Amino acid sequence: MVQPISVAVVRHQDGWRVVADGGPVGQYGFQVDAEEAALRFARASEGAGRPVEVLLQQPHGELRPLSK
Repeated sequence: MVQPISVAVVRHQDGWRVVADGGPVGQYGFQVDAEEAALRFARASEGAGRPVEVLLQQPHGELRPLSK
């Protein structure tokens, strides 16, 4: 079984950052922009045959799945 790629949308300073198993994907001023970027990255990875889980940092720090 192929291990899924983890992509996380997390708070970073005054904005949001998208990080994946391979490192940073991008930095964004708004949460919605970071979520959209994470979902684009996930679709591209899934198109290449890799399963992906997208996680969103919650207000208290925990990571929860983001709906695709």
